[in-house]
Amino acid sequence: MSVRLPRLNLLLLPVFVLLSVTIRIASDALHLPGYYTSSGAIAMTFFFSPLWGILSGLVSGLLLSIYYNVYLIAFWVPAFVGALAGYAWRKTHPLVGGLVAGFSQLVGWTLIYVLIGGVPERILWYWSQRGALVLLLDGFISTLIAAGIVYVIPRMIAKYSSAKTSAILSGILVAVLVVSAITVYSNEWGIVEAFPDHEGYVKVHTKMDLVWLWMGEKGINNYYYPTTRFTRGSPGYQVWIGLYWIQGYHDVRDVSLVSQFAIWDQDFWLRLHGCPNPYTYVIRVRNITEIEYKGYKAYLMYGSMVTRSDVKSYEEIVLDGFFITFYDQARDRTAIIYAAATHENFKQMKEELWKIVNSWNIG
Repeated sequence: MSVRLPRLNLLLLPVFVLLSVTIRIASDALHLPGYYTSSGAIAMTFFFSPLWGILSGLVSGLLLSIYYNVYLIAFWVPAFVGALAGYAWRKTHPLVGGLVAGFSQLVGWTLIYVLIGGVPERILWYWSQRGALVLLLDGFISTLIAAGIVYVIPRMIAKYSSAKTSAILSGILVAVLVVSAITVYSNEWGIVEAFPDHEGYVKVHTKMDLVWLWMGEKGINNYYYPTTRFTRGSPGYQVWIGLYWIQGYHDVRDVSLVSQFAIWDQDFWLRLHGCPNPYTYVIRVRNITEIEYKGYKAYLMYGSMVTRSDVKSYEEIVLDGFFITFYDQARDRTAIIYAAATHENFKQMKEELWKIVNSWNIG
């Protein structure tokens, strides 16, 4: 299939850029797995050429860096996926384009993950995880989205002028983008106001989509660590307190699932801090009880994990701590609260950990 629309490149570019940006943020608003950021570049490549697809993908990737700073490094992924998939579609069949999109999406995000915090030797293992399937489907669905816009635009141009077609579609996408952004702020970032400052602690709020890439999950992490976290011999050494705010419903009683969010997070953090072979695994979970936390029906569990320090020489340590899990139905978010200290210091730090967790204005 070939579509020729000469001299319309610049007029249609905003539509394709907005399509990728809007679909990405709308997927977060709807709590859908996947990113769909290559959809606009795939359509642009199909309509015109890989060079125009690359331009569309690069612009949308850079704009998305405002939304999620990982795109400052991954801005090229939508262009890479879009150019390859769109070209394959033009030369063969949409299904072939979808397969190319899926595989190139998987390769692109694997490179980003390994570059920032992954372990190159584990690539084949990463590809055996649920997140790899999500990325493959992401590329395929992005091609279907592109096919939809490819179907619509020529028919609109036949009825309206090209400029009016671009204006109408851009207006619709901007409206969806605004509504999606407001929704995301409400159900995702709105919670950050619940976490007060604590003297002697650093507080951070960050998106976790890349960290949980191979789980196929998205959400944010709201966490604290003491200023003495990196000081051996201090009670605050290797202390964590935080709350994962995860898109969608998860079984908050599933110890294995709950642990996986922390394991992927800890291993990624260790790699960021130079640990050459990060590992984390749970060695015990005990005292699982149903509790009330800030008005939520929640589950409390104590446990221990073996991992490594984030300070050279990255010695093996045991972290003792607790999880509190609950589901917020109104915002369709699963919460996992975690608090931990080294085995040697947990008893000394336990009261302070609980004090911080109880200070949060959640609910």
